[in-house]
Amino acid sequence: MTGNVFPLGRPLRPEARERVSARMPPLDAGGLHEIHAAPEDWAAAMAFALFSTIRRDSEQDRHGAGRHGQAIFLIGGPRPAAFPALPCAEGLAALGLAPGRLVIVRTASELDLLRAGLEAARCPGVGTVLLETQGRLARYDLTTSRRLALAAEQDGTEQAGKAVIVLRGDAPPRPSAARTRWAITSAPSTALEANAPGWPAIEAELLRQRGGMGGLRWRLEWNAEHGTFREAERALHHGPALSGTVVPVPGVRAGAGSGGFVPPRAA
Repeated sequence: MTGNVFPLGRPLRPEARERVSARMPPLDAGGLHEIHAAPEDWAAAMAFALFSTIRRDSEQDRHGAGRHGQAIFLIGGPRPAAFPALPCAEGLAALGLAPGRLVIVRTASELDLLRAGLEAARCPGVGTVLLETQGRLARYDLTTSRRLALAAEQDGTEQAGKAVIVLRGDAPPRPSAARTRWAITSAPSTALEANAPGWPAIEAELLRQRGGMGGLRWRLEWNAEHGTFREAERALHHGPALSGTVVPVPGVRAGAGSGGFVPPRAA
């Protein structure tokens, strides 16, 4: 995840670009992170969260402190998304995630969701906790976010904590203890040869970063050959999407909760 950085879609001046790292800040372990997305961008947000988790684990593995085999908890509440998105086994494998690592939990209430997330964050055997929330989520206040952040920091092992990621659907940002806050949207794909539909693309905006600069954006395209997201070669907002409003993303199937047949495809 490297490349040019754009603040709110406007290119940085050369002198400003020198002060900004070209590398996206990671959703690193030992901290709480928030990802905001509209209902139609839910699949893109979940793919971004899962891929960030897998990439972080791989980088830690190279330093002998990874969580490659540990469980990833995906905890959802009672309120379904307007555009349901369910993890797809072959898509997870394309992302580099063994499907057996993903543990999916559904709770009966928002309070149960937050309690389950806190317990999972305190468990040494869990590598990452993803909380899938929709709407205002009144119980997610500054105190609750601090508890989640503290649980992420205090892993109880020699490793440097775990990442707790709160996926917030159709909800305005609010004060919290999150280390980073993101907004994820589906982006127009770049046409291939003969005007064929291009790779799935997403736009990641860093709204807030503790101790760092916010208001930065990256446009990322999926590269199936290398199994990774890369910075798009063209600038943001270069034209309409070729495949509709929602760009399918590896790892999830948009609309999988509607009861209809979804053809097996990773992207």
